[in-house]
Amino acid sequence: MKKLKFIFFSLLFLVSCADLQRESYLKEITQLQNSLREIEGSMTDARLSEISSIKLKTMQIELRIKQNLHLDTIDVELAKKLDAYKIMRRSIKPMMEQFANVREGIKEEKTVLRNLRQDIKHGRGERQHYANYIRFEKRKVEQLNELSKDYHRVKEQFFQDYERLYPPIEALSESLLSKNQHQQ
Repeated sequence: MKKLKFIFFSLLFLVSCADLQRESYLKEITQLQNSLREIEGSMTDARLSEISSIKLKTMQIELRIKQNLHLDTIDVELAKKLDAYKIMRRSIKPMMEQFANVREGIKEEKTVLRNLRQDIKHGRGERQHYANYIRFEKRKVEQLNELSKDYHRVKEQFFQDYERLYPPIEALSESLLSKNQHQQ
């Protein structure tokens, strides 16, 4: 009888420990999901809708300059501005790819965390590996956070460069166009 009581209390103790671990795992997943929501919230920016029109404008100006600038020599400062302008314009595509990658990563990670939460909640899968799974997902959320920060840095640099370079380069292209039209 004593052995039966001992076995019963041992099993009860093990089950209660598993429930305690389950709660801590669920709390960790909730924290990861909250971090993911914060990252996702930081990815929204009204200026992103301007990107396609900015890309079109910058390409038109670059084409206008190529068609109307006929100099044997060019001022060093102007050449630096034109090179910086080209670099800025060419940075749009990688920046938008990075944006899409972060958004897709967030979407995938949300699904994984939701499934992991359900597995832990219902005790499915290999319970002894739950801590490893959570650690792995935590690293993925940290990577998404770093990618997001890098994207924000690149985006801010792009908009700073655009605001600095676009007005003088546009004015140059307009003057070249009008000068070329008056010569004809």
